[in-house]
Amino acid sequence: MSASRRFLLFYPLWFLALFGLFYWGRYWSFSPIGEAIDGALRELIMHILQAILPNKIEGYEIIINPKYRVVITPECNGMVPFLIYFAGVLAYPKTLLCKFVWGVLGFVAFMFFNLVRLIVVVLVVNAFGDGAFFWVHDIGGNILLVGVGSMLFLAYLYRCS
Repeated sequence: MSASRRFLLFYPLWFLALFGLFYWGRYWSFSPIGEAIDGALRELIMHILQAILPNKIEGYEIIINPKYRVVITPECNGMVPFLIYFAGVLAYPKTLLCKFVWGVLGFVAFMFFNLVRLIVVVLVVNAFGDGAFFWVHDIGGNILLVGVGSMLFLAYLYRCS
């Protein structure tokens, strides 16, 4: 079986397995792993944001002004784009060492760029008001994370030959 056919066969399976273990469990109580990872990542994110941002932070909320808050939800922890990327890494036929190395590199890269995304979102909303949230978060943030995932996966394919 060619590498591309194997990838097309196994990607949906890895996608479902990873999301079932690490993400959907947060909502379906399928697995406590998703909830534990989400809690740990969001706590770390909030501690870092509290050290960097000038805003007051309460729980998972960043206070922009008395009427507007940016809430860090489970979708804000960076796991969704990482799991989409990592399913591809696991599905493409490469060595286990290569998959492990690129899995760790991908996790670190996604967590870093997700943190940068969150900082930029808050700074832009501080500067331009809540009307900028959609553009900086939904458009710019998603473009950033899709770009990071695409570049990482292409590098994985190129470097692990």
